[in-house]
Amino acid sequence: MKRWGQAVWGSLALGLALSGQVPAQAADTVILEFGPFSRSVSVSALEEFAQGNDASRELAPLLRRLTPDQREGLRTGLTASRDVELVPLSQWFNDPMGEQSLSFLGQMIRTQARLNGQQALRAAVVKAAAEDNTLSLLDVIRHFPTGTLRLDLAQLLFSAQQTLDEAALTHQVLEAVRTQSQQDAAQQILDTAGLPDLTQPGPHGHRQVSLQLTDPARNRTIPVEVVVPQDVATVPGPIPVVVLSHGLGDHPESFLDVAAHAASHGVVMVLPEHIGSNFRQQQAMLNGVARESFLPEEFLDRPLDVRFMLDELSRRNADTFGGRLNLERVAVVGHSFGGYTALALAGATIDFERLAQRCAPNTNIVADVALLLECRALALQSQPAVVEQLATGVADDRVALVMAFAPVANLFGPTGMANIQRPVMILGGALDIVAPVVPQQVSAFSWLTTPDRYLYLADNSSHSPAFTRSISQLLNFDQDLDRSLDEALSISRGVNKALIVAFTQVYAANREEFTPFLTARYAETASADPFRFHMVQALPADILPLLTP
Repeated sequence: MKRWGQAVWGSLALGLALSGQVPAQAADTVILEFGPFSRSVSVSALEEFAQGNDASRELAPLLRRLTPDQREGLRTGLTASRDVELVPLSQWFNDPMGEQSLSFLGQMIRTQARLNGQQALRAAVVKAAAEDNTLSLLDVIRHFPTGTLRLDLAQLLFSAQQTLDEAALTHQVLEAVRTQSQQDAAQQILDTAGLPDLTQPGPHGHRQVSLQLTDPARNRTIPVEVVVPQDVATVPGPIPVVVLSHGLGDHPESFLDVAAHAASHGVVMVLPEHIGSNFRQQQAMLNGVARESFLPEEFLDRPLDVRFMLDELSRRNADTFGGRLNLERVAVVGHSFGGYTALALAGATIDFERLAQRCAPNTNIVADVALLLECRALALQSQPAVVEQLATGVADDRVALVMAFAPVANLFGPTGMANIQRPVMILGGALDIVAPVVPQQVSAFSWLTTPDRYLYLADNSSHSPAFTRSISQLLNFDQDLDRSLDEALSISRGVNKALIVAFTQVYAANREEFTPFLTARYAETASADPFRFHMVQALPADILPLLTP
């Protein structure tokens, strides 16, 4: 837990550091507040303490009120730094999600007049980053644009404790799911005789077809990559179709390996590019061409992209695909924001009243970064017709099942998730720092009422392979491996591919012989440390009271 604590303090400090005009004045005094107690200290005294020296006479009375762990956490929080790029960082602060980040942090770092420090923080961060492209909390304090700033230690420690509590709950949930999964696996017999190894490429090969669709009703272009078996004539029966929706700031190319794998097993993969929330849109924001990394209308446009695309594929099925595609029972796979898209298409609806409560100004975004994305949906309240459509649902009857990987899903709430009445698979990573597994995946799973539901939790995994790699290297997971980190990540990716094929065959193609792949036994045996998968179809009873409704 000590390692967790250090990681949380470091993350919080970086959040403070990363969350106009550049002033000539800089802070020389910090008023440290701890409840009713406050003390003015010089920035130089903080610098001395941060460098490991004993606390000065002006700082010592306050530090005596902190526990040893809190004192060490404060020192770590002051000095933890990271490399930054000035232009993208400055542009991020113009994005509504960046503004929300600064507003939250400005409650802890306030001006001398006790005002939210949002604007002052923006100036301080930009000036600090301009010096050497690195950033720490101490750098921000040094460059604060007024002579005095107020640092609310009580709020800072409260936010840190919230984040630690979330980490502890994640550990508790993971242990309970791991235990249940292993117990279930021990009682199951994995009989895959006569079935292919779904982690390996299948016999059909693949080829790629690029389409450029235009929805005239929305004046919206939808680039689509369709990956099909090399020779569809060799695939028996109607060919199942899987739609794969990418996440925020991403593109279909990130999943072409998944698509090629599924196609080799006789599945057609369709990958739309959501132009309002893709990689190009994000880069436009970071380069100053666009103000926002995505428009709030994407909450509606993404599901509508898929619905229009399915209509177009149905129209082209006979001429382009020989009428072989089964477009009446489609699987939808989604990652992150794409997971939201998939769940919405299955019938989940946004609970706007509940979302507004979660998006209160004092909500700890460090404990759930995905809130920054979710809260953007509230900007739609000026468009009642859009809100009404999202609140009543954008479900498509052609969607037979949903597979959501690291989905952003808390915005649906218990009522919204209960609207789904078709098979759902949700997969989350224990170390997901973008869409944390407990509030975004475990809670969403607990609200499902559909009988066919599956929750997979992956040890030591994060929001994406790139995040998992970075965290693994940071925590030195590779030192304890019998295999390389690349091989371990490849095994994990292979299990994800296998699950997509297996769920599609069972629920879209009605091939029950693939059911053994949907068991805890398969999850436990096909995966490997340090990214082992665990699966349950119902949460352990002692976990449910711990989840926030």
